[in-house]
Amino acid sequence: MTIDKQYEKVSDNEKANLEPTRESSGTYQNFAISKENLPSFNKILITDDGKDESNKVFNYAVSLSRNSGAELFILRILENIEKMEDVSVQGSNEGNMGDKDMKREVKGGIIDEMEKKIKRCKEAGVKNNISYKFRVGNAIEQIVKEAKEGNYDLIVLRSTHVNSWTKSLFSNTRKIISNINIPVLIIQ
Repeated sequence: MTIDKQYEKVSDNEKANLEPTRESSGTYQNFAISKENLPSFNKILITDDGKDESNKVFNYAVSLSRNSGAELFILRILENIEKMEDVSVQGSNEGNMGDKDMKREVKGGIIDEMEKKIKRCKEAGVKNNISYKFRVGNAIEQIVKEAKEGNYDLIVLRSTHVNSWTKSLFSNTRKIISNINIPVLIIQ
């Protein structure tokens, strides 16, 4: 009898309810694996640092979005805004518009880059909303702040390969995940 045939005799509920083994050293919690307990993703936060290595993060996020139907939200942190060139922000209150209805226009190379990334995501098959936001300041602080303010189901971060456990203990990624309560997918 093959293993597959053995499972045919067991009901779906029995298959999904995993019992601890004597060898397991952790405490047992009764979390059945079932469709009802699988996470769903409606809004995924992607961090983007503008480097080509970030495209790997986008590939995973696009795949997750295509399979789950989740909206993608791209966050780009601008730590050295004074070094940025070719960016302009204009605002006006035209006609009978109230103060809250200001017309804003942002132009520049960084906006064009982001819109190209969004276009590539759409070309890769994302059919849902893709939004982006720029924040100014310390990257770790701003990612944590956005994660706490947004209504995200998953955050996708890029992490560089770490040579030792000590370095990973103090990595930026660890600092972020220790300050939020949202599942995180780390791409190396």
